[in-house]
Amino acid sequence: MTEDEISELLHFMSKNYPRLLGITFMGAYYGLRRSEILGLKWSAVDFDKKTLSIKHTVVRVKTVNAEDETKTVAGKRVLNLFDTAESCLRMIEKEQLENKEFFQSAYQNHDGYVFTWEDGRAYDPNYISRTFKKAMHSFGIPEITLHNLRHSCASMLINKGWDIKKLQYWLGHTDAQTTLNIYSHFIRQRLNESENDLSQISLAAADLFA
Repeated sequence: MTEDEISELLHFMSKNYPRLLGITFMGAYYGLRRSEILGLKWSAVDFDKKTLSIKHTVVRVKTVNAEDETKTVAGKRVLNLFDTAESCLRMIEKEQLENKEFFQSAYQNHDGYVFTWEDGRAYDPNYISRTFKKAMHSFGIPEITLHNLRHSCASMLINKGWDIKKLQYWLGHTDAQTTLNIYSHFIRQRLNESENDLSQISLAAADLFA
């Protein structure tokens, strides 16, 4: 998906599938895997240092959500918390605090996950994938899956001039060859390089978190 399509999708999610807004944002601009998105905890978010640490995943074992470490050592990484991402997480944090106050002792998010049901229960990863698929059918691009947002992120960053090593770290690949093999068809396109790439390309969605 292009930058414009990602922006359109986020605005669509905001109106029609608000539960998926933050999840879609993290998939599109951070290129996170589904398990990494659902494994994200507030303890991994440092608003002061403006960092986001990827170190946990949530996987589905039969009917139970189980926490696990990231798949590889490279999967553990500390990423820049750019401005629009901070706004997105601040909005989710505010909603969670309101939900916690509403549900009181019935609130279940004791492990501090960022993405949960209103009562704090963890999401079933397969539920998120099914709902995302339904949303993309409504949006008009049914072939795009949640994992495809990872490819879209890579494409956008390569177009911004990111080199393979930088992209490898951002996506959590074990070696650069993996990055080259999967995204080599994007390398031909080279545009401007900027220290604030993510802030720039996500500005179109900034109004969602104002």
